[in-house]
Amino acid sequence: MNRHSPKNSVMSDAIKQHTAECFSKAADNYGKYAKVQTKAAALLFTKLRLSNRYILDLGAGPLLHHDILAARAADVVHMDLSHAMLMQGPNTTGRVCADMDALPFQSETFDAVFSNFAIQWSQSPAQLFTELARVCKSGGQVVLSSVLTGSLNEIAVAWQANDCETHVNHFLTLSALIGYAAEAGFDIGSAKQIALVDEYPDAKAAIQSIKHIGANKLQGSREKKGLMGRKAYRKVIDGYPITDSCAPVTYQVALLELFKR
Repeated sequence: MNRHSPKNSVMSDAIKQHTAECFSKAADNYGKYAKVQTKAAALLFTKLRLSNRYILDLGAGPLLHHDILAARAADVVHMDLSHAMLMQGPNTTGRVCADMDALPFQSETFDAVFSNFAIQWSQSPAQLFTELARVCKSGGQVVLSSVLTGSLNEIAVAWQANDCETHVNHFLTLSALIGYAAEAGFDIGSAKQIALVDEYPDAKAAIQSIKHIGANKLQGSREKKGLMGRKAYRKVIDGYPITDSCAPVTYQVALLELFKR
């Protein structure tokens, strides 16, 4: 079936709505648990140009990076799918609640786009990169991070001990992201994949960390209804890989620097 069919469009809208709800519930505590995201952002800032007229903060969440971005641009627009996330930031800056796959901006608006741990939630990566190219000025810079395939492997292993399912989202590869970007009209300034690891005192805290950042939505899946029994939950906890008395959560992360042709 064509991915643009009405049936798939409705499914995509439902996934986006549920994703927004998950992140909205996590809005108050996101900054406390977004440790890996903070590490990725720091790496992106080393690439982002120091002087810009307009910057788009795509997937801005609770505006954690407002101060740094504001120091590098005359104006910053923070955009996110979750209204509750956007309400966490200062009232003096521009914010837009919208879908990244259909950016509500005029063409050639932004000198730069900053996007940290967000684009993996796109339901149409090809369309997303096309939209990014459209709203960027000629020569405009995009610096982004994205979760890649192979992430959250420890959580996948733990769940397989219970029901042989992974219970983690299916993410893209670095080569796929590069392909979408190039096809949309970007030159690749740099592209690399790194592993970023967060550590928790036990398996329960590690598993709950995903919910605390709003990333507990299984994209395109039909989640099982009903509460998990204690016996099943204990299997998951016991199956979690422990390293040096810690429960790690590993993210495979893409770091891309793009320039619009």
